[in-house]
Amino acid sequence: MNTNNILEHMIGKSPWVNPERTVDTVKFGDAEKDIRKVAVCWYPSIQTIQSAIDGQCDLLITHEPTWWDHFDRPGGWREKGPGLEKTQLLEASELVVARLHDTWDNWPVLGIRDSLAKGLGLDKFIAEDETRWHGMYEIPEQTLASFSKYIAERIAPLGQDAVQVIGDPEMAVSHPSIGVGCGGPQEDMIDLGSDVLIMCFDGAPYWSLRDRLAEQGVGVITLEHGTTEMWGMESMAKYIQSTWRELDVLYLDNHWKAWHVAV
Repeated sequence: MNTNNILEHMIGKSPWVNPERTVDTVKFGDAEKDIRKVAVCWYPSIQTIQSAIDGQCDLLITHEPTWWDHFDRPGGWREKGPGLEKTQLLEASELVVARLHDTWDNWPVLGIRDSLAKGLGLDKFIAEDETRWHGMYEIPEQTLASFSKYIAERIAPLGQDAVQVIGDPEMAVSHPSIGVGCGGPQEDMIDLGSDVLIMCFDGAPYWSLRDRLAEQGVGVITLEHGTTEMWGMESMAKYIQSTWRELDVLYLDNHWKAWHVAV
């Protein structure tokens, strides 16, 4: 059993992925090395990499890039600052690092979007866009303020202690939409009837997107990128464990998390 076996399985079950262009590849180490213990994470921070090494893992599967570049190309931050620290840490170990991003973003039921919906308690699915990145759900009608408080309570166990909201706090909402990471819901979901969009900061700049959406009369609730995808990566760890029962699989989430200060 090796890393390539896992990648081939995942890509083979993801017809939406172009195997020639995907970022779901080995980023560091020997893909043919025999593996017995696997760690799964959303983002491979220095702390996460060290935890995988300390846990005697053979493979670390990450959703996001290792060196702050979507394609993890040679040079750049691999060779300086904290990126160099990561490189040296990996070189001193036998840890393999592989990425599963394109496959898991669209994976039905267990992937990023559907795991986020489940984590938020959105269980009445109404519609989705053509890419299946965006989904709309139905909830009992309530104020934007009330729904935002509910979302904040749901995500608190993930380490995010507040949400940011744009829109009239007293407006009535009943059809929230979610997306996948930076690919958050926009006008496509508004056109389908969504009245509150749950987005991630990394994909929702203020004046060029969130303000434009709010001007159309919808509420916008913004979460951290990791918050929107961590449930999905926990789900991946369970999928890998159930698919390859001979492996020992653990989930790691010790990347930096944002915290908030209020007056």
